Amino acid sequence: MITVGNEYAWNLLAATVMGLQCFAAGMSVVGARKKYKVDYPDMGSGRYSAKLSDKEWVEFNSIMRVHQNYIEQLPLAILSVLVNGLFNPIQSAIAGDVYIVGRFIYSHGYKAYGPKGRMAGAMISMLAIVFNVGSSFFGIYNTLRGN
Repeated sequence: MITVGNEYAWNLLAATVMGLQCFAAGMSVVGARKKYKVDYPDMGSGRYSAKLSDKEWVEFNSIMRVHQNYIEQLPLAILSVLVNGLFNPIQSAIAGDVYIVGRFIYSHGYKAYGPKGRMAGAMISMLAIVFNVGSSFFGIYNTLRGN
């Protein structure tokens, strides 16, 4: 039987901050669209972005990739922090916080230094996801076994 204690609120907080952080990354794209005059529906390789200099194109697409990559990871990051939180609320919340810090480092590094600048943050956030996913499966397995 799974019982949710008060500590689970930390998992809910981590999941909420992840969502807000992704939203903030999206707002960075809005700012970049205005700055570089890249209108919708251009996603960084259309007619509007073709008018950018090489430097501007890389800067715009780096900001775009930060947001797109977050969208790609967000479902698994949130799901794993919530599922693992049912079994290990404190450890899962800490891993969620590590993920959030990793995403901040990823975002700053990518925007400042391009694709190579994302690696430290990518590794940190990926380790947090792997921990929460692995622990989720372990908790589910033990629950199904009756432990």
